[in-house]
Amino acid sequence: MKRHFLDFREYIDRNNRAFLVFIFALCSLNFGFLSLVAHFSHYGDIARATCQWDCRWYTGIVHNGYDRLPRLQGSDGLTQADWAFFPLYPLVSYAMQVGLHISTLWAELSVNLILWPVLIYLCWRELAARAINVDRIGFALFCVLYPFNIWYTSQYSEGVYGVLLISTLILLRKNHILWAALACFLLGFSRPTGFPTGVMIAGWWFFRRTGITLRTRSIVRGRLAVPAQESFLLISAAGAGLSVFVLYLYNLMGDGFAFSHVEVGWEKHFSFFLTNFIDSFLQAKKIKLGIYFIFSCYFIYGMLLKKWYLNFAIMAFIALMVGSTGLESIERYVFSNPLMIEFLAFLTLTQARVRRWSILTLLLVLHIVVIELWFHGHIALI
Repeated sequence: MKRHFLDFREYIDRNNRAFLVFIFALCSLNFGFLSLVAHFSHYGDIARATCQWDCRWYTGIVHNGYDRLPRLQGSDGLTQADWAFFPLYPLVSYAMQVGLHISTLWAELSVNLILWPVLIYLCWRELAARAINVDRIGFALFCVLYPFNIWYTSQYSEGVYGVLLISTLILLRKNHILWAALACFLLGFSRPTGFPTGVMIAGWWFFRRTGITLRTRSIVRGRLAVPAQESFLLISAAGAGLSVFVLYLYNLMGDGFAFSHVEVGWEKHFSFFLTNFIDSFLQAKKIKLGIYFIFSCYFIYGMLLKKWYLNFAIMAFIALMVGSTGLESIERYVFSNPLMIEFLAFLTLTQARVRRWSILTLLLVLHIVVIELWFHGHIALI
């Protein structure tokens, strides 16, 4: 038996296509488990069980497009507006619905069921491009058991955003600038954090191409021109993606930045992040947010110590941005980000054998707990 497993592992290690098929098979098993939980726990159809929180907004956009006016007395307690949700994921879901002639919920879910295995594979490829070698089977297993992957198996925009983010990095490492610019355009069109993420990637690319570091004593001006042009292209592309949505909203209801203004309806106001952090421990319902923030800072600092500078810069910015707007959904924005998943997988798979399997076992338990919380629409995960 052990011999067969070693042969299988060797086959997966030397065959990228087999590895991708293995990831899809593992994700399919996980989805089957989700379906069984939904069925035996009387949550109903799996597509309905996974549709929680923001899923209702995305479904409304796919069905009817964006609202011209806020929903002052909407159904399900939704009394704000859908302008905060960027259009790429609804557009892809709509195309899936029309192309396959399936329901909206199943179309939205199918997008992530396809993209999540692809993202796992791309994350491994991105690590390999940095000469960071981790066990393939262990990496896939970690990602599937990781409890904060719930948004990748629900009707959320994480799959689209994650694939574009990691694809941009891979394309840049292969020096495919134009394709990377296209990915940045779609990144800016996918989520509010897409444009600033594109800007940070462009900055990283500039310093990578020029070789400038903190210890650089002299700079040759001639070698700055091409990297500066490439970085400006990436920023412009990400900005263009954001601008398309801004222009659309301006034409629709007269406020191009309504996606930002509507956040006020969710009590998100910019303030000093430490004030929000302290405030989270003064309110019983927000203590969990403060705990999430502490863990976020711990692992982000770990990225800096391991010299994962790009991961550190992007994740630090995201944590700071979320922390400055009240810490709401920090577990989603930080711990579901593929750059964080990569890092946590690396930390786990570089542990001693006993500790590694202990962590994976703990993740399995937490995975089941999070599924139950999600199906119940628990406020701990939004």
